[in-house]
Amino acid sequence: MTLHPEVQKKAQDELETVIGSDRLPTFSDQGSLPYVDALMKEVLRWRIVAPLGVAHRVTTDDAYNGYFIPAGSILIPNIHAMSYDDTVFVDPDTFDPEHFLDKSIPYPDIAFGFGRRICPGRFLALSSMWITIASILATFNISKAKDENGNEIEPVDSYTSGMVSYPIPFKCEIKPRSTVAEALI
Repeated sequence: MTLHPEVQKKAQDELETVIGSDRLPTFSDQGSLPYVDALMKEVLRWRIVAPLGVAHRVTTDDAYNGYFIPAGSILIPNIHAMSYDDTVFVDPDTFDPEHFLDKSIPYPDIAFGFGRRICPGRFLALSSMWITIASILATFNISKAKDENGNEIEPVDSYTSGMVSYPIPFKCEIKPRSTVAEALI
C-alpha cells in the first residue's frame, strides 16, 4: 500500500460505503466488497509466492500444442509467466486490482495451482487473507516511513528469489485511521 496509496484509498472508500467506520468487516460483507476482493487477488498475481508452482508428474502420454509429453515426465508450471501474460492482463507489470474486476479472467486463483492437485488449503488461505486485508484497510492507513528530517523514504520493491518469494523487509508507517478505528483495534 506504500507504493499504491490510490489503491488503498479506493479500497478504504469501498469499505466505508459498505460497512461504515464503526465496525470491522465480516465474511458476510465479502460479496459487497468487490474492490477489496480484487485487491487481494492482484496481490497474489503481482508478486506470486511460488513463481514456479509445484512440479507434477505426467501419468499418461499426452500432447500439448504439438509437443509430445511422455508418461513419467515432470512438468513445472511457470505461474509467474501466466500471471504476467499480456494477452490476459492489460499492462501486467502494473499493480492494478481492476484486473480482477473483469470476471472473465481465466484462473483467478492460479497462485494455488490447478487441476486435481490444486492446493487443498486455498479456501482457508483466501479467507484468512481477505479478512486480514479488509480489517487492516478498515482500521489503518499504511504510508511511507519518514526519515529524521521528515522526508518520505521510498520503499524498495524487492523480493527474494527461489521456490518461494517474499518481500525484502522495508520501513513503513502504519497508523490508526481514526479514534473510532483505534477503539476497534
